[in-house]
Amino acid sequence: MFSLLHTLLLLPLLLLVSTFSEAKIYQYTDASGRNVYVDRLSKVPAQYRDQLDAREESKDRLSIEALDALAKERDINQLRRKIKTERSKLQAAMKKWITPFTFHANRIQLPIKVVYGARSVRLNLVMDTGASFTVVHQSAIASLGAQLLDAGAARVANGGIVQTQRVNFDRVEIGPYKIPHVSAAVIDYQGESGGSQGLLGMDFLYNAQYELDRENQQIIWAPAHYKKLQGDLLELDKLEQRLLDETASPER
Repeated sequence: MFSLLHTLLLLPLLLLVSTFSEAKIYQYTDASGRNVYVDRLSKVPAQYRDQLDAREESKDRLSIEALDALAKERDINQLRRKIKTERSKLQAAMKKWITPFTFHANRIQLPIKVVYGARSVRLNLVMDTGASFTVVHQSAIASLGAQLLDAGAARVANGGIVQTQRVNFDRVEIGPYKIPHVSAAVIDYQGESGGSQGLLGMDFLYNAQYELDRENQQIIWAPAHYKKLQGDLLELDKLEQRLLDETASPER
């Protein structure tokens, strides 16, 4: 983060080198007796315009006071824009690592997207750490027109035996992950599903790093990375607050 802040502080100063080569400077004295230098007429309050002394100055003829005043103003404005841009980038990056989930019968249902050829469908799958592999309902993927392969019989949670098939998806998208060439079991499920279309099993969950945020009903993927982004955003907030404190008008 230090390198980021260092870059943010130095960039506006580098831009000043070319900007000040030919500058029109407006000078006026405010009510407190302070000399003020600005580079635009619109920045001069109306009550001070009768005392303007506008002149073309090259960089080597600008007074140190005038150069410092303009450099500070441009530096601050550039830094504010940079902070805003960096905050937007960080917030967008954090959003990618969060997936909202729903509860049904105290079970977590996650939205996923499966892709087969040029077609895709969105499913709600129950997170099930007791399932060895991912299972989808045949009716939920019927619109894909996918080729199903016989996979024999399997025992389900209630002890029954069901015939299963397998499907090879071209891609499965879960949160920030886009996983190519995923094989899943397919069953002809009959009965109440509670809004889910299958199970998300340990073939995916075993290799995924995640944290359940039950209060906000969301999953945070790669929580260590997410917390680093949170820390970067906090440092950016501190920088902005320091900038506000240093540029605040003193009370009289």
